[in-house]
Amino acid sequence: MEKALIISHVVAGSATLLSGLLAAFLGKKGGWWHRLSGRVFYWSMFWVFISAILLISFVRFSAFLMVIAVFSWYMTFSGVRVLMLRKTLQPLFIDWLAACLTMAFGLFSMGLGLYYQWQYEWASVLGYLCLFFGFFTMQTGWLNFNGFRTVHKAEKMWWWFAHMNSMCGALIASITAFLVQNGRAFDLPSSMSWVPWVFPAMVGLPLVSYWANKYRKKFRVGKYAVGNN
Repeated sequence: MEKALIISHVVAGSATLLSGLLAAFLGKKGGWWHRLSGRVFYWSMFWVFISAILLISFVRFSAFLMVIAVFSWYMTFSGVRVLMLRKTLQPLFIDWLAACLTMAFGLFSMGLGLYYQWQYEWASVLGYLCLFFGFFTMQTGWLNFNGFRTVHKAEKMWWWFAHMNSMCGALIASITAFLVQNGRAFDLPSSMSWVPWVFPAMVGLPLVSYWANKYRKKFRVGKYAVGNN
């Protein structure tokens, strides 16, 4: 049972990685291919999350797996939910609950990170991971929670950018998990062991920023709004 669970987790993780890259870089956004690869990404990420919780609960505890799984899943969940909210502009109970639980988990992860740092005198890589992802998990939950309260005042195409940021954030986290878990295959010296942790964000975040600016210009929102020209 343990072996089957681990294999299914790895297969789902690989499917998540591949479908996420395909959705990001191939096909027209909102087109048939984008929607298909997006569905594969969503359900693969769902099983990554479920299998991670099962592994943590019944096989062995892993703070790394827990933090990455929760962060990635909430980003994916909120990225899909926002496509529903753009039509109704009415958050459901599940949206509020998920945001609150995510904020609470972010705080818990930060506390866990501080504990690891206290244990290892601020030399714990895992501690930094918990602090880093814990902060952004909490921040993501809070931004969504606050956004639910002001959704009726949101700028034009707000849902597009919320969807893009959430799904890209989940993809970056997935790539990070893949590189960290397979770090030995790259045969990096100990002095560069930090590279897999930060490389996806160093490359991905500027790309997301570039795309966001490109679409803001296309949709004429923010600094590109007609009234700001």
